[in-house]
Amino acid sequence: MKKVRFEIAFEGEVFNDGEIDVRDLAPTLLSLGNVVQSANQALNGNRADARLKVAATAEGSFVAQLAMDVSWIVDMLDAVVAHPDRMVAADQLMDLLIKGGSIVSGTAVGLFGAVKILRGKRPDKVQKVGDGTTQITVNQTTFIVDDRTVDLLQDLPTREALEDLGKKASSVEGLEGFRIGTDGPNEEAVRLGQNDFRALRVPPENEDPEVEITRRDAWLKIVSVHFRDGYKWRFSDGGERAFTAEMEDTKFQNDVQAGKVALNANDAIRCRLREEQSLTASHLIKTLYVEEVLDFRTGARQLNLL
Repeated sequence: MKKVRFEIAFEGEVFNDGEIDVRDLAPTLLSLGNVVQSANQALNGNRADARLKVAATAEGSFVAQLAMDVSWIVDMLDAVVAHPDRMVAADQLMDLLIKGGSIVSGTAVGLFGAVKILRGKRPDKVQKVGDGTTQITVNQTTFIVDDRTVDLLQDLPTREALEDLGKKASSVEGLEGFRIGTDGPNEEAVRLGQNDFRALRVPPENEDPEVEITRRDAWLKIVSVHFRDGYKWRFSDGGERAFTAEMEDTKFQNDVQAGKVALNANDAIRCRLREEQSLTASHLIKTLYVEEVLDFRTGARQLNLL
């Protein structure tokens, strides 16, 4: 087991007497614990378990001494000894969160520092240096992080835990900000103010999704027709379920509106159909468009019984 201690200080006039409402403290510390566990899961997988514990308190702005330990799973101890470079111990994990981690040259920032600089945006440029660090550029500002911090920045559960921490902290009445870690000769604590809590949010998905476009000619039966903006026509292609598509053939649509083409149940169109699939990190969206009506056939108006 590897254990490390650090401080988190709640700063603001309401905490000058060294007290805090447990209803404010508990949700924030639980969220911070979720950040630690998510980061450990991202780097160590199921090989180790990380826990965050309250050790003691100090006077002044409310300061909590926290202990974080990373316990190796029993059947993985041999692997830890054989491949220590593949395991992230508690002190290393804390470095990656608030100090920056091991670097060969330059000054790296940790996960909290990186998201504070990014402020909820995606980087403009990411470049591996080759010495275990990566350069990240956003808004003409370039900073260095450990390569493993990049893994944490790209890990959705860790980013969601950070966002939840920001939400919990911003709801604490009178909280001006908090400090994680301590200032020393060779290190600097991470400070997050109220404006920084919003920077912990998960960045929006890439606005340039991958789009796949296919076209085909097909017979479609008309189920329902809409002419108002934002409403789609409803069709059936003989399958079990009807589907919607946007009508782009303005001439056919104008003929229908002018009464030149009277639509009834069971009417069908032969059309050029365009299918667009839009793929993002978390969604696959399919949209259908009727580009051109090639033929129109009316459905049966009465049964031919004789």
